[in-house]
This record gives sequence, C-alpha cells and structure tokens, in this order.
Amino acid sequence: MTDPNSIAAPDGRRALVPAARQGAAGASKKASAAVAANFTSALPYILVPVLFILSLTFIPGYFSKGSIISLLILASLLGLSSLGQTMTIIAGGIDLSIPAVIGLSDIIVTQLYYRHWSLPVIFLAIAALAIVIGTISAVSSVLLHVHSLITSFGMSLVVSGIALEWSNGQTSGAVPGWLTSGVSAIGHTGPVPIPLIIIVWAVASALAVGFMRLTRIGRETYALGANAVAARLAIVRSTWTLVVVFSISALCAAMVGVFFAGYSGIPDPTVGEPYFFLTITAVMIGGTSLLGGRGGYLRTVMGALIVAELTTLLVGVGFNASFQELALGILVIALTSSYGRELKVAAKI
Repeated sequence: MTDPNSIAAPDGRRALVPAARQGAAGASKKASAAVAANFTSALPYILVPVLFILSLTFIPGYFSKGSIISLLILASLLGLSSLGQTMTIIAGGIDLSIPAVIGLSDIIVTQLYYRHWSLPVIFLAIAALAIVIGTISAVSSVLLHVHSLITSFGMSLVVSGIALEWSNGQTSGAVPGWLTSGVSAIGHTGPVPIPLIIIVWAVASALAVGFMRLTRIGRETYALGANAVAARLAIVRSTWTLVVVFSISALCAAMVGVFFAGYSGIPDPTVGEPYFFLTITAVMIGGTSLLGGRGGYLRTVMGALIVAELTTLLVGVGFNASFQELALGILVIALTSSYGRELKVAAKI
C-alpha cells in the first residue's frame, strides 16, 4: 500500500513528506481563511465611511449639518423599525407585520390627539396594542407549529384591515409640536441641537446590544435560532423568548409609527409599506443570517446607515427610485454571498 504521506523521488522511490510541512500548509490555509472571513465580517463597517466619502465627492454641500442630520433621521427610522426585526430573525423567525403596525400607530396618534386625548394615554394604548400583536404572532406560531413568517403575515393583514377601517379615508389629524420637531432636520431635543428621533435611536441601539449580549433572553434568542430542537432540550424558554422578541419588534414599529405621525401630521395607514422589505434589507446588509442564530443589532445599525447613505447618494446624483431598488438588490446579493463564505463554527475550532 502506498503511504499517503509520501512523494515520488527522482529514482522512482518514494520519500516521506515531513508531517511538519503538511501541518504548516494546513495552518497557512486556515490563517488565510480566517483573514478572508474577518474582512467579510468587517464589510458593513467599511462600507459606511466609503459611501460617506463618495457622497462628499459627488453631492455638493453634503457635509453641511442639515444634510448629515437628514441622513441620520432616515437611518434612525429604518434602524428603529429593524431593531425588533433583527431579534426575530436571530431567533429563527421573521416579522412581516411591521409595516401594518407602523400604519396603525400613525393613525392612533394623529386621530386620538386630534380628539384631545392625553398623550400618556395614547402612548400606553399603542404600547399595549403592540404587545398584544407581538404576542399573538409568537404564540400562534408555537401553537400551530408553523413558521412565524406565516403568522406574522396573517397578523399584518388583520392589523392593516383595522387601520383602514379606523381611518375610513379621513385626513384630519393633529400631533404635538415637539413630535414634529423630533423628526425635523432643524429640530432640537431640549438644549441639544439634535432631533429626538436620533437620540432615541442611539439609546435604543445601546439597550438592544446590551440586551442581546448580557441578558438570559438575549442568549436564549441566539440558542433558539441556532437550533430550535437543541434549545428546547437544553430547557431554553422558547415560547417566552419568541413572545419577548416579537413584542419588542411590534413596540419598535409602533414607535416608528409615532414618529411618522410627527413627520406628516395626518393619518396614513400605508405610511409603513416601504418598510415591508427595507427592514429585512437592513438586517441582511448588516450581516445577520436569515437562518437565525448569528448576527447582532450593531451590524443592523451599519445596515441601516448603508441603506440611507446609498439612497441619498443615488438621489443626489440623479437616479430614480427604480434604479435605487436595483442598486439595493445588487448590494444585498453581493454582501449576502460574501457573508456566506464566513468561517463556520467548526472551522474556527
């Protein structure tokens, strides 16, 4: 039998290949793969400054305070609505009810405030309704043994129907002045010359990252998304985890709906429709796996910034909406194919 660790010598005899040489070759391959994986993982953090520099180059006056604040407002709206979406995807699910919840929240704020309801009561009602919506999506997925894509899509249709029936084509509405200022490029938050939405997003981002990394629910979210069967055998509280992440997703969507109400000032049940795919786009561009169990909200923050920067850049140089969607689609395909080349856990050991 021929020794697999040998090579042919010039005289036809076989000489043993030193094991050290094979080990060195294997280590070199692993090192190269690790470098490539680290670069791929860092892509979202590289793209953010690259797109910013491109915008500075091609858009006159882009470096002004108003332009940067407007960009951050767009990113904040997308980032907040993608916060809960990130958690549901890491848990192995997906939430398709986000646009409907945004629209319903917009209607509730504008119409109830127009009828002189107090804001604390309005906000409590919206929060309670959001928790109910998230809980129903999660629990029905568990009880019916179907993917949350189906249950959340069904909930989306229900919520959209409620929103359309509630608004009934009415355009009368009102919002407090501070809420309008909170989404304005010239808005202030007290003495701070930054709109409220940006500050809320910054605080929510820090809380989300800490929640996923430091709490038991956060760790169980990753475990559930990585392997649902193994997670249940390990006594992971799968149903409770899904209820929490879907409730957070609905609460974040409701918060975005409140800010959209400040932006338009009128009830609009369709205001959240662009976020049907944009939240998933931000999560995917950031590098969180749609298969669950891998990723994080800090990556989604980068994804939201990339989407906002790319959209601003394309608008600034004169491209229309159809080309913007084309560019986003190409970016999603390119980045997700790169993320698919990252080292698996087994290869890192």
